[in-house]
Amino acid sequence: MTRDWPNDAAHLVPAVRRRWFLAASVALASVALPGWSAQSPAYSDGNFSITLPEGYVGPTEHAEGSSVSRGFRKPYTGTPLNTVILITVHDFGPSFAKRVAAERGKLTRETLDDVVAGIEKHRTNFRQFDPLPAKIADVEGLKLVWNGNAQGVNFDGIVYCVLIGSRAYAVQIQDPAGRGAGRLAEAVRAVERMRILRR
Repeated sequence: MTRDWPNDAAHLVPAVRRRWFLAASVALASVALPGWSAQSPAYSDGNFSITLPEGYVGPTEHAEGSSVSRGFRKPYTGTPLNTVILITVHDFGPSFAKRVAAERGKLTRETLDDVVAGIEKHRTNFRQFDPLPAKIADVEGLKLVWNGNAQGVNFDGIVYCVLIGSRAYAVQIQDPAGRGAGRLAEAVRAVERMRILRR
């Protein structure tokens, strides 16, 4: 199922690298995202594969230029709240692939910072913690934990960023705060075990 996510804030951030995160960040800010239906215990495309915990639905998709975002959610029954996993892949092209080899750490941090800045624009009382080393599919990258309010709801979130060749992968997890750590933990396990399909 394909659904266009709102991207009304794209004009506020001029940097190309930031623009491709904005639609994903706006979508992640939403408490309720109607239009998700199909069960998705496992998902694969040309960039990654992920096995989702029980109860997730989706994906919804947003494509713009050289980036594609796919979102999955696990509803809290009887509420508009969801646990969300959002995976955005952007291909920066061959020249980026050459830079990544020599500047992986610097570029990973810059990309992570841009993702977090996009999330912060749609939150109040936003707090972020220092980035930590992390792996997705045995690829070294970074993760950052945050907390903030959107639409009157307080959320906990984690952002992962890894770079492979010409592609950047930004994986965002969001869950309503104060509802226990179980959902966040199972989402983290799914994300850290996902496979990145090398080309």
